[in-house]
Amino acid sequence: LGSCATPGKIMLLKDLAYNVPEDAPSAPDLKIQPGDKLGISVTSEDPQLAAPFNGQLIAGQTSYPVENIGYIVSSDGKIMFPVLGPLKVAGKTTNEIKNDISHRISDMGYIKDPVVNVSLDNFTITVVGSVQNSVMAVEGPSINLLQVVARSGGITKNTNVKDVMVIRTENGVQNAYSVNLQKKDLFDSPVFYLHQNDVVYLRPKGSSLSSE
Repeated sequence: LGSCATPGKIMLLKDLAYNVPEDAPSAPDLKIQPGDKLGISVTSEDPQLAAPFNGQLIAGQTSYPVENIGYIVSSDGKIMFPVLGPLKVAGKTTNEIKNDISHRISDMGYIKDPVVNVSLDNFTITVVGSVQNSVMAVEGPSINLLQVVARSGGITKNTNVKDVMVIRTENGVQNAYSVNLQKKDLFDSPVFYLHQNDVVYLRPKGSSLSSE
């Protein structure tokens, strides 16, 4: 945590004590939203059975690699999936989508035991304010606010660490949250773990909407 601050100038988590156990927050399972890009692949013991679900043509016709296929979630929360047709995915986790596709394929008799992988391929966080503005690509299923601050170059002496703003849009509604990086209750904030398309605003000092 000290690497996020200017030595001798800024302290984070001032009220976090040594050797005092605290409940550790768990990373949430992200819900898919319209505009998200999903990577989906289907495999089985017989590659020819799985090929149509990966957008591949068989019987000697041209095919292309599974990893090149991405599915953009439409404004009504659906994707058009090979063979199965339109699937409602918005509001579901990647694990729920994986299970849904797997059950559909097996229940319809296409593949007895399909292996389905689903990933969110455009998980990004936008960081603006007292650091170099950037759009940060996230690899993996989760990232927290302190990790984003560190990856963005850390805070500066001009950063208002008592009032970091996180802007989140869900179900067409935009909300702004204030987080104090000097208080351990940041771990309990709904925006400690960030969601896709969140905006982190590291406010310059003097721009706070709350009292210093």
